[in-house]
Parts: sequence; C-alpha cells; structure tokens
Amino acid sequence: MAACLAAAMCSAAGAAVAQESYPARPVKIVVAIGPGSATDSFARLLAEGLRSELKGDFIVENKPGAGGVIGGNFIARAAPDGYTIGVLHSSVVTSITAIQTSVQYDPRKDFTYLGNTVSNPVVLVVPNASPFKKLEDLVDAAKKDPGKYSTGIIGMGSHSHFNLELLKLSSGAGLTRVPYSGGTSQIVADLLGNQVASASLVWAGLSEFVKDGKIRALASTSTLKDFPEVPTFESKGYPKVHLEVFLSVVAPAGLPKGIQDKLVPAIERIVKKPETEQMMSRLGYRVNYEPPAQAWKTVSDELDFIVPLAKQLGLTARE
Repeated sequence: MAACLAAAMCSAAGAAVAQESYPARPVKIVVAIGPGSATDSFARLLAEGLRSELKGDFIVENKPGAGGVIGGNFIARAAPDGYTIGVLHSSVVTSITAIQTSVQYDPRKDFTYLGNTVSNPVVLVVPNASPFKKLEDLVDAAKKDPGKYSTGIIGMGSHSHFNLELLKLSSGAGLTRVPYSGGTSQIVADLLGNQVASASLVWAGLSEFVKDGKIRALASTSTLKDFPEVPTFESKGYPKVHLEVFLSVVAPAGLPKGIQDKLVPAIERIVKKPETEQMMSRLGYRVNYEPPAQAWKTVSDELDFIVPLAKQLGLTARE
C-alpha cells in the first residue's frame, strides 16, 4: 500500500514538474486550412506571441482538407499533453460537423477550448457592374425568376453556405447555390467574369476588391468597419442571417489544468495586443476575444442553431 502511495505521489509530482517547465519541447499549432489564409496568418502571429510569452518553440503545421475536418480529427486524436494545439475556423467546430460524415470528433466533448479570438463577417456581394444595387433588388429578381440567379459559396457546410440558405428561407429568393472547393479566389474570378450573379463570402477575402471598386457589397452579417454604409442583413429584415466566422484555439480534451493556466492568459494577452488588432483588421477580421467557458458556449449555441437547420435543409449527417 505504501509503495502504491509513493508511486502515485511521484507520478503526481512528475506531472506537476512537467507542467511547471511547459513547454519543454516544441509545440505543434495545427491549422486546418492551407498556408496563406487569414487563419494561417493568425496562427503564425499566435506562434510568434507564444514563443515570446512562454519562452518555448511553437511551430505551425497546416493540415488542410475536407473543409477543415482532417485538421479537426488530428487534434481530437492527439495526446492531451499541451504539445498539440490548434487554430480552427468556426465551420470546423460547428457547421461542417452537421453535414460531413468524415467528422470523427464531437466539438462539445473532444476539444479543450483555450479561447475564441477573432471574427469575420460574411457578406453577400455582386460585381460592380451588376444591375443589383441593393439587397432587395437581387432578392426581388430571384423571387420573380427562381433558379435564374446563382450565388457562389465556399463548399457545402461552410458559414458562407448556411448564411445563403438562411437568406433564401427568410426571403423566399430562389437563388441557386454554386459550391466551390478551391476557396475565395476562384469564386471572385467567376463573379468578376459573370459566371455567377453573386457570392456569399467572408469579408477577409473581399475587402480589397470592394475598396478597388470591383465588387459591391449588398449586405453583411455585421457592420463593416471601413464600409459602415453597407447595411446588415438584420437592418434589411433578415436577422437570422447572422453566422460569422470565428477562430477558436483548441487542444485535445483532457488538457491538464496546469497547462491551460499557462496557455489561456498568454493567448488572451497576444490577442488583445494593439498590433494583433491592426494586423487582423488589415485581413478583414476584428478582435473578439472570448475566454474558454464562453468560447465553448458560443460553439454549443451555434451547434444548437445549425444542426436543426441542416436537418431542415436535408443536409445533415447527424441524427
């Protein structure tokens, strides 16, 4: 009995020492999307900040594919030792999980949330040469001629997809969704080439085109800092069109509290730095920090909204 007690005490002491010296080896920050994206840029900013804050080595590793599910699966299966954390865009923890059969994690149970960090509006846009000057112009035309007007979206199950479906349900507009697997750039190219009449996309991929006068924003999920004249969907009578992309920092479930107590305040400090706000603003994001408990609640509440919606639309892979 005494030997067992001694062994347990040694094990606990060893765990405590390991947490006190964290990080003792390189920490992998998994990004569930490819290099060059705004999510990737944020992860690299986070890695640089954590190197400074925690005096360790933090390395970004991109694991794109399946709308972010490959990265999400990887993080959920990793050891909860603090040496694998991740930056996941909101689709990975909410909307994609409602329809993607390859999801091997429960976003409520299989991650330790270290905080939500920044958010990005979703905007409905048309080419600047489009005859549709206002949201109601496009909605009215799509109601009169259902199926005639197409809207480009980023894949099935993305926030850009679900916001379009919410607009269609709320307005009765017969807009035809056109999913793209290649990201924003191909949608924008087809939009400017009049291959699609409109697009539902995150603001980060659109702001420069709007500034250059190539694209017109008809409505946004929230007020745009540099374009306050663009109406919100809510102001146009569509409050349910509200889903915004946010970035969650997560670790596998069961991350020891001692490691959480080091990572969480460091992440908060990094996110709230003026230089972080400036950089993310240039990318079309806004700092919208939420501590772990609130981050988990945000994800849970969005799942409560999206899973029934996916079922209503006949898209759900979950019962």
